Amino acid sequence: MPLTEGADSFDVIVVGAASASGAPRDATSHSGVRLLRGRRRIYPSFWTQWTHGIAEFSDMPMERPPVEDCMHHLFRAKYTTKYLEDYVDTMNHAGKTLRERIQFNTDVETIKKVNGQWQLLCVDTISKSQRSMFSSRLMMANGQTSVPNVPDFPGKQHFHGKILHSIDFGQSDVIQDESIQHVAVIGAGKSAADMVYEAAKAGKTVSWIIRKTGNGSLGAAAFAPLDLPTPYKTPVEASQARIMASLQPCYLIPDRSWWTWLLHSTNLGAKLVGKIFSLLDNSVRKYAGYRERKSDKGFEKLEYDNETAGGCHFADFWPLVAEKVYVHRGSVRLLSGNEPYLDDENGTHFPCDAILCGTGWKGGLDMFKDRTLMELGLPYPKDIEPQEETAKWEKLVGRADEQILRRFVMLRNPPKHCHKYETRTPYRLHHTMAPVHDDSILFMNHVVAGAKLFAAEAQAIWAVAYWTRRFRFPPWRRGKTTSRT
Repeated sequence: MPLTEGADSFDVIVVGAASASGAPRDATSHSGVRLLRGRRRIYPSFWTQWTHGIAEFSDMPMERPPVEDCMHHLFRAKYTTKYLEDYVDTMNHAGKTLRERIQFNTDVETIKKVNGQWQLLCVDTISKSQRSMFSSRLMMANGQTSVPNVPDFPGKQHFHGKILHSIDFGQSDVIQDESIQHVAVIGAGKSAADMVYEAAKAGKTVSWIIRKTGNGSLGAAAFAPLDLPTPYKTPVEASQARIMASLQPCYLIPDRSWWTWLLHSTNLGAKLVGKIFSLLDNSVRKYAGYRERKSDKGFEKLEYDNETAGGCHFADFWPLVAEKVYVHRGSVRLLSGNEPYLDDENGTHFPCDAILCGTGWKGGLDMFKDRTLMELGLPYPKDIEPQEETAKWEKLVGRADEQILRRFVMLRNPPKHCHKYETRTPYRLHHTMAPVHDDSILFMNHVVAGAKLFAAEAQAIWAVAYWTRRFRFPPWRRGKTTSRT
């Protein structure tokens, strides 16, 4: 079948225009798709969790932010946005900047393969017109934070207040609007904490709702103080240093050195690693004072178990939350009028003018049909997986688990923790990027990393080398045993 009449054809298309797609400049000589939305997410208390020096690509230094906009060597997030804006205007190839190669106000509706070419059906978000694009190679750099996960609250059509996700918080008037006095924040991570802080500082009545641990929720997050003593500028920089990374029982860490062997393959090393993290854990709990601070609003319910972690940028965060914020553990079972009703044992409900969702993100792979997801080794519903495919992967994962447990002593007897059941299969990609049976497509930034720009550039270098055959690669048919799940 010939290409669709009037369709554009490219050598490479990059889907995504944030930090994950800014780095692969050596690979992309044609078009990027999707909108750069950095400014949309900015709000006053949005600070970076990286320091100057690790917030830049290697081919363009970042100008140091002014002192008044720095805190413990971290800085306001707007400077990262400015850096990325400057980057796409500065980087030039074949007479075109990166910005000139980006198709703004464009959503990708569907992606499928037609006669060996990737076909993208795109929609202009302003005119609503459609266009098709074809490409020999496709780089999916939309990452894992491009599609907001907004809960489908029962009764939301009867709710009189506003409902918005953290992605829209910076562009909203929730904080400035004097008619909004009662705010509910849902979620346990850094975005939720930032919205709680902004609303409480503005004098709103704030309720912080976090699901109970054990029903799919891992509980409240841990927020580390930024003035912990370390050999580095800040604990954040220390956490992103190679020495700290080596303490993590992660298969991505090279296992060829005596140091990583000592830490992870011996009982002595496991005790040492456990001691280091125990000291850090005690410092974080002491700083928060979950059980020590006086509060009649449920502050103690914020004590974390084994959730995600982040930096606590503001010295008055915990005192403010303990004094001003109502904490509830449960889920919203119903919205009615101007009140959310929770599923806790007390049937809690309270006045609410706005619900702010710090509820994370969806996978961002909805443009692929399930069959394509299955063929590429991407997450798809477990209930449609053929039984023989499930059995095959259970065998491979079981073999991989044996290797992991032989290497990492600490993982053999883990502490009590909450299990979150996944309804979809895991990623089955080589090095978290490459499908086993199709070398014409790569998935960038579909992995969680602290130093995101470093990770983006490392993946970009690998992608260029991969597509230009600059390194020896194991045969695809044996690749199943090396794919990462």
